Amino acid sequence: MRIKKAVLISLMCACLTLAGCWDQNLLKDISLVLTASLDVDHDGKNKIAITYRKVQSSQAEQETGGSFITTVLSASGHTIREARFQLDKLVDQRIDTSKQRVLLIGEKMAEKPLFPYLDVFYRDPKSPLLAHPAVVKDGEAIEVLKLIVRQKLIVSKYLTNLLTSANAESNISMENLQSIRSSMLTADKDFALPYLSINGQTIKIEGSALFSGQRKVTEVLGQDSTLLTLLSGQFNKSANINLKLWDKYKMDIENYLSLGITDATRKIVFIDTDPQHIKVKIRLKLNARVLEYPKDKLNSYTAIDQMNKQASANLNSQARSVISHIQEHNSDILGIGRKYQTHYYERGKRLNWREVYPSIEIIPDIKVNISQIGIVN
Repeated sequence: MRIKKAVLISLMCACLTLAGCWDQNLLKDISLVLTASLDVDHDGKNKIAITYRKVQSSQAEQETGGSFITTVLSASGHTIREARFQLDKLVDQRIDTSKQRVLLIGEKMAEKPLFPYLDVFYRDPKSPLLAHPAVVKDGEAIEVLKLIVRQKLIVSKYLTNLLTSANAESNISMENLQSIRSSMLTADKDFALPYLSINGQTIKIEGSALFSGQRKVTEVLGQDSTLLTLLSGQFNKSANINLKLWDKYKMDIENYLSLGITDATRKIVFIDTDPQHIKVKIRLKLNARVLEYPKDKLNSYTAIDQMNKQASANLNSQARSVISHIQEHNSDILGIGRKYQTHYYERGKRLNWREVYPSIEIIPDIKVNISQIGIVN
């Protein structure tokens, strides 16, 4: 009996020392920010904008659900944190960005060294490091937020779905704030972000914005972006490619072939590892199905084999053009530098990869294998 009393008293004393839930973050006390943008304003200051849900009802209506309206708020400062301080003064609740899904970056800011502007995200333990960054072509990124709000859409859901669907078709690669950090601080691997534009009353994914270190240096658009994604080894669920194989048919439509890529395997092979003349082959095997072939007549193995060779030659030609473009702008999206450093460390550590990369020889070796031709021959 005495033992039970002693245990009970000990438990009661222990309860008195408990601090309780010291780090609670109640939804009623905060305003969750799911989408934000970063821009350089007309005065050269840094501007941050957020989408903010504002109550549009009486106190009685709020208790039964109430109604909300989404608005865009912005503030500027010499630093991103100072702009955030100014933004706090515009809302009636504490701003919480921990659940943020998308971060839009204006092209003007993306062309500057980006890391200092993202420093505020990397220092806060509650930062949304899984938020997906994207670059907005021309103008300011805030205009994208305003357009979506005017259309009365859920901004974060619309942008997330837009990026996710493009990524599923391998048109772009989706990064997050955490994944791009190491690439910004090293020279052996660069990254690409989705490149958006305002097209009338809609938002369009133009392609990929390419970075060299911390700066956006160029972009690849349309099908070139898809091809670069495949060459980078970031094939997702599918990819669609349209090829002009010939110029010989009178009806222009009969010169084209549309393929759906069902599987892709990439391998980087170093043919010559001498630092003075590095030579690399990018082997890319694509399994495909025919989505459209207006010329028809794919009813024999010989015809399909010929189509494989023609499609492979066409894609290799496009790949050489894309590779030349990224080398010209010193953007190692393919990760060749990191591969070289990993396998040939002693040689790699003596190299200045930024100086070497533009002059190395990169040979694309793409092989297409059409395995499905559709339900008709």
